[in-house]
Amino acid sequence: MNYKKYSMAGMAAILCTGLLFAGCAKKEVAMTSSNGSQQQMSTSGNGTSASTSGVNSSGGVNGEAASSHSVYFAFDSSALDTAAQSILNANAAWLKANPGKRIAIEGNCDERGSREYNLALGQRRADSVRTYLVKQGVDANRIDTVSFGEERPVCKGTGEACWAQNRRADIVTR
Repeated sequence: MNYKKYSMAGMAAILCTGLLFAGCAKKEVAMTSSNGSQQQMSTSGNGTSASTSGVNSSGGVNGEAASSHSVYFAFDSSALDTAAQSILNANAAWLKANPGKRIAIEGNCDERGSREYNLALGQRRADSVRTYLVKQGVDANRIDTVSFGEERPVCKGTGEACWAQNRRADIVTR
């Protein structure tokens, strides 16, 4: 009888520990700078980004690394903060140095709000990034935009830590 009680308590402790470590993890993405070196970036639970290490990579065509990154937004906003502008400046420099490359900007939202609202907000976010890159000298004809709304979360949990990771625009090289 006591054996069953301790067995259930042990199982509960293991389950709780597993849930604790299964929370929203950091997302690592790569961004290529204008000199061709690739920076490894990670996003924390609050949606901010920081460079973690330089990585030389040859994942793209003719040994070039692809330019790919995400910028993050505040709740219910498509305004670019200074961290997003810094990321976009680096991407604009890379795009100007690689005139044959095209990109797609994918707007995303967290799960709050209706499907229609989130699709519209995701589009505003993608358009905001596109407008900024064009102002930095990138040819508008090289940039496509699309909104996925809440359909492509990087963190499937609930709470601000996960939602902040999902409020983003992904810049993908085509």
